Amino acid sequence: MRTGRNPAKSGLDAYAPQELGVALILYIPSQEGYFANALEIFKMQIASLKAATAQAYDLLVFDNGSCAPVVQALHKLYQAGEITWLVSSRHNIGKAGAWNWIFASQPNPLIAYADSDVLFRPGWLEASREILQAFPQAGMVSAQPNFFDVMDGKGQAQQALEKDPEYRFEAYKPASEIIDEYCLGIGASPELAERFHQQPLPAVQHIPSGVQAVLGASHMQFIIPQAVARKVTPLPATKALLRKETMSLDHSVDRLGFLHLSTRLPYVFHMGNTINERLLDEFQRITGQAQNPVKATPGLRKPASPVRRWINRVARSPRGQRQLQRLYNLLFQVLHSDNP
Repeated sequence: MRTGRNPAKSGLDAYAPQELGVALILYIPSQEGYFANALEIFKMQIASLKAATAQAYDLLVFDNGSCAPVVQALHKLYQAGEITWLVSSRHNIGKAGAWNWIFASQPNPLIAYADSDVLFRPGWLEASREILQAFPQAGMVSAQPNFFDVMDGKGQAQQALEKDPEYRFEAYKPASEIIDEYCLGIGASPELAERFHQQPLPAVQHIPSGVQAVLGASHMQFIIPQAVARKVTPLPATKALLRKETMSLDHSVDRLGFLHLSTRLPYVFHMGNTINERLLDEFQRITGQAQNPVKATPGLRKPASPVRRWINRVARSPRGQRQLQRLYNLLFQVLHSDNP
C-alpha cells in the first residue's frame, strides 16, 4: 500500500549532465603481484584528471569485477563526491563489454575514455578539442601520439581527406624524449623502441587553422563524440581483454567514415603498474600533491629457497621465460576466472 505522494512528482528537477563525461574502467581482482599498486595508481589518475581539467565534467567509473577492498575504496570516493556514477559488475565482462555499457548509457555529448593507469596533464582536453574542431570527421582523438597502427593499414576513412585541399599529409618525427616516455609506459623491448625511434609517424595538417594531428588513436585513452559512440555498439565481448575485440571499435568507427587521430605532443602518460620517482615527480608537478610511494616492508633479506633458485635459472633462457609466462597466465585464469 502506498502512503502519501512521492515528493519527486512535485516538479523536482533531474540532474543535467555536463557536456564532458569521463569514463574509466577499473579491474583490480587482488592487491598483490601485478596489481599491488593498482589502486594507488588509480587514485593518482583521478587526482591528475581533476587538476588538469579546467572544464566541469562528470566521472563514470565502471568497476569490472574488482576485489572487495577495492570496491569499498571506490564507494568511499563516490561518497566523497569524486565519482558521479559508479557502476559495479560482479563479473569481468571484458573491456569491450564495459565499452558497450558506457557508450550506450553515458549521457554526455562528449565522452573521454581512459584506462585506469593514465595520468592526465594540463592541456589534454584543449588539444583534443582543437583536433575535433579542425577535423569534423574525427571519431576518436587520443591526447598522446599514436605509435601503433591498430587498423593494420586497412583504414579507409582518411581517404576522404586526401582529396580535400584543406588538408595536407606529412611525416612527423616525435622528439626522442616523447618516444622514450611512450616506450617506458608500455614496457617496450629495445627492438621495438628502436623501431619507434627510426620510423616517422603519419600525420595530417588542417591548413586553414594550422592544427596538426597524428593519424591513428589509442585504446588507452581517447575522446569520442556521443553520437559516434552510440553507433559503434554493440561490440563483441567474449574475453576480458582480446585485441580482436578491442579492434572492433576501430573498425566500426572507420566503417562509419570517422577518423582516428591523436595529438603530436603527449598530454597523457601511461603509468603502468609501477610507482617510481619519475612518476611521483610528474604527479606532484601536475597536482601540487606529494604522493608517498608504495614501499616494501623493511626487513632482513632471506636466502633464496631451492625452488626460487631453480626458477631464476629457468628464467635466464628465452624458452624458460615463455614457459613461465604461460604458467603465470594459467594461474591467473584459475585464480580470477568465474569458471576456473
